[in-house]
Amino acid sequence: MDKYIDKMGLFEDFNFKLVVIEALLDEEPTFQDKLETLIEKHSENYEWYTDAEPIKELLQFFSELCIEQKDLDKITELCFDGGNEIYHYIKPDWDGEDSFFDIQSVRGFEHLKNLKSIVYISMADEEILEPMKEQGITIE
Repeated sequence: MDKYIDKMGLFEDFNFKLVVIEALLDEEPTFQDKLETLIEKHSENYEWYTDAEPIKELLQFFSELCIEQKDLDKITELCFDGGNEIYHYIKPDWDGEDSFFDIQSVRGFEHLKNLKSIVYISMADEEILEPMKEQGITIE
């Protein structure tokens, strides 16, 4: 499996960028229409429960996605959870039993100027969240 990166260069860890995108899914982000089209196009033919690879087109889209500042400014809370919707867009039958989406760094969170809190359930070692705590962001 290829290693994906945040091509916009804001986030050191691609999997952290996915958590940021997840936070925008209910906020009518500027990329919503394109994302919905991609999901519809690629999840229809997904071979469920065959150990199918992640949908490369969605990984590519998220990797190349340039999130506008006006969207980043909408984020007040992030949720670190294996049940996040975004993981199932990429790998619809993902069961959370592997480390595929684990987060190694939150560097870049500084671009989320209105971030107030983190709902921490899983997906990262708690120490990784220390820089956020140091900036006064609440970890629940």
